[in-house]
Amino acid sequence: MRLNTSSRRGRLIASAAAAVLLAGGITTIGLGLHAEPPPSGASDPASVGAPTAPAAGQPASPDATVVRPPTEPPAAPQPRAPDAALPASIPVSVQVPSIGVSSPLLQLGKQANGEVDTPPGEPGSPAGWYKDSPSPGQNGSAIILGHVNSTKNPIGVFYRLHDLTPGQPIAVIRTDHTAAVFTVDKVEVYHKADFPTVEVYQNADRPEIRLITCGGYDPATGQYLDNTVVYAHLTSTHPA
Repeated sequence: MRLNTSSRRGRLIASAAAAVLLAGGITTIGLGLHAEPPPSGASDPASVGAPTAPAAGQPASPDATVVRPPTEPPAAPQPRAPDAALPASIPVSVQVPSIGVSSPLLQLGKQANGEVDTPPGEPGSPAGWYKDSPSPGQNGSAIILGHVNSTKNPIGVFYRLHDLTPGQPIAVIRTDHTAAVFTVDKVEVYHKADFPTVEVYQNADRPEIRLITCGGYDPATGQYLDNTVVYAHLTSTHPA
């Protein structure tokens, strides 16, 4: 299936889809874009599942997949102590200092055809929060999506997501002037065919966050075959 790109004015979007199966509904998220070759001297990320951009003259295939929400809402998270989670508040930015990320957050909703939107792909484009997931700091799994590359170069907002390691912090600034600070639990790279839908997208029983991008560029097919997923949980808050 191909992503509807009419609202993107013809932008080429390659497949780096995370398959999601929740309550009988199938959702996929395409986060790979056409890009130029990696910069000279860039470290080889292949061994850890990071993306490899298409070679010059070999654009990524525009094989993006349809993004649809679950047909039914996921199960509600289990109750926790009232001070273990924050109330709902729209996130405005995400900061991951160990990989040099400081990005505003767009609100990502659904297109008229039912597909979940993705962030823009132009150079410098920010990450986005899927607004039908919990807000970061609430109980449940907040979902933040970012491109690994851009339409004109190989460096996107989440290009170095694979470099994160357990124990490193992720901060999300919210409209209530609270910084929700998460600690990385693990970083996983999944082939699309083996994507653990429930583990990634189900509501957690505590405040958690998922940062998701694509990886595993295959020059033979022009497609991104993997997804990088960062799992983290809320460990502190402070005024922002």
